[in-house]
Amino acid sequence: MKKLLSFVFVMLAATVWLAVIVFAQAPLSSWPFFAEVTANPGAPDAPGIYDVVLPLEVMDKARDDLADLRLFDAGGREIPYALRIRREFADTREIGASVFNQGVVGQSTSEVTVDLGENPGDHNEIEVQTAGTNFRRRVEVEGSDSSKEWRMLDKSGVLFSFQSQNKGVESSRITYPTSRYRFLRVRVLRDEVTDSKAPEITGVKVKLAVHAKGELTTWGLYVPPYQLLRNQGAHASVWTIDLGARAPCDRLAIEMADASFSRPFQIENVDDPQNVRLIATGELTRHLGEEAKPLVITFDEEVHARKLRLLITDYSNPTLTILSIQASAPARQFVFELKETPTQPLRLFFGNSKITAPHYDFEKELPSKLSTKPGQAFASNEPIHRAVGSVVTNPEFKPEPLPLTERVPWLIYLVLAASSVALAIILISLARTTLQTEPQQVE
Repeated sequence: MKKLLSFVFVMLAATVWLAVIVFAQAPLSSWPFFAEVTANPGAPDAPGIYDVVLPLEVMDKARDDLADLRLFDAGGREIPYALRIRREFADTREIGASVFNQGVVGQSTSEVTVDLGENPGDHNEIEVQTAGTNFRRRVEVEGSDSSKEWRMLDKSGVLFSFQSQNKGVESSRITYPTSRYRFLRVRVLRDEVTDSKAPEITGVKVKLAVHAKGELTTWGLYVPPYQLLRNQGAHASVWTIDLGARAPCDRLAIEMADASFSRPFQIENVDDPQNVRLIATGELTRHLGEEAKPLVITFDEEVHARKLRLLITDYSNPTLTILSIQASAPARQFVFELKETPTQPLRLFFGNSKITAPHYDFEKELPSKLSTKPGQAFASNEPIHRAVGSVVTNPEFKPEPLPLTERVPWLIYLVLAASSVALAIILISLARTTLQTEPQQVE
């Protein structure tokens, strides 16, 4: 029995081993495309932080999430990177504070001191509320670590509030250089025209305002011929726009030759004719005498697409004349660090649809490495810019082999047959053992 079970086990193990055989591939052979990352002429390959803006050709052949990007030097050493999507960013966070020493200096100035507590962190904006309307009041902001010695942070700030015909405009925010002072002293001077005494300060809030301007990748498009159709019973014109590559896009800038118009429009993602998606709607308008600048259509959300459809409802008007179309999206910034002089060339590989995201530690370390300051996209320690060369087909690329069941279709029948035979042998053996051990009936 033991010999029989051993035989069955060996048979099954051999079958499983045959089913999972795969051929090992060299790491660089897993990517179908690469492009060389080149330094600027005369720039040394010294250790430091570098970046490239990914071109359209790379994004076309890479995955939408760009998680298949890998950077190698000529020695096959993988270089960690971080990917930044350079969208415009603005955020404001209030910092807890307590107000004390509120009073009047002379007859014309109100003063208040604010305590932000120990280790308040960065702050660069203060909101000051004052009583009254129709005024323009100058503000001074000072900072101190001890509330005894003060340094001027800003003395040109202005608060204003004006009302006219049920409409109003006002500003209560004062910005100053990013600081970490625990104490702030705020002085508000009276408006010499409208105030008869020092204004009353009714509220103070300290904030940290962060703003990154962002960066766009923009490229020109071919203007296709239009087609005429009807949209909800009205005459309409349609342009099928080819973006030139499958790439991220969040806006179109369209230059029109017509002097004045007002037409409803919609833009759709038509990559999949069975699943057309609406991505923007609105009104294209230009008044007679206005500057003939391109009209920018911003999408509700960024899309990854190759083809878009612009539909403009004309009603009884002639079709508009489109002179040019430009597409844009937030730039994809690829940042990496060279800790030593690399073996040239550096090559950026992409196009592997099944590889997992790398999750480098470098991505989390990058903000501190760049010494980023609040309110700036990057500080003075900016990456050194490099360029990406032309996309090249990887000569070492080896496509992932088909599953063994597709390469050897009869194998699945062999596995099933072997399993059935093994199961039958086990059942027969168990039946014989049961009969042999069954007690004899005594007559």
